Amino acid sequence: MTIIIPLIIVTVVLAWILRPGKIPAKSCKIAILATTIPPLAAAMVAIIFQVVHNLYGLISVSDISNTCFIVTICLVGGSILAAVVFVIARNWEIAKGIGFGICMGVLISVIELAVLEWLAGV
Repeated sequence: MTIIIPLIIVTVVLAWILRPGKIPAKSCKIAILATTIPPLAAAMVAIIFQVVHNLYGLISVSDISNTCFIVTICLVGGSILAAVVFVIARNWEIAKGIGFGICMGVLISVIELAVLEWLAGV
C-alpha cells in the first residue's frame, strides 16, 4: 500500500503533463484509445472472473484473475515499448497519445489490483 499512493500521484502528474490539447490530432486520439481499451478489457475480465469465483463460495484470488492482471501489466509494458519506438521515430503526437494512454493503463491496473484484493478478502 505504501507504493500505491506515490504511484498514483506520479501517474496523475504525468497524465496532466501528457494530456491532449483542446483539439487533439486524429492519430493522438487513436493512440490513446489503442493503449487504454485493451488494459480496460483485461481488467474487466479479471474482475468478472473474480466475482464468479466468489459466487461459488471460494474466498481467494482466482488463478484466472491473476493471469488477467498479469496480462494487463504486460499490455502496459508493451505500450511503453511502443512509445519508445515512436519517440525514436520522432512521431511526437502519437508518442504523447501513447504516453497519456499508458498513464490511464497504470491507473486502470491500480484500480484493478485494489478491486481484486477487496473481492478476495485480503
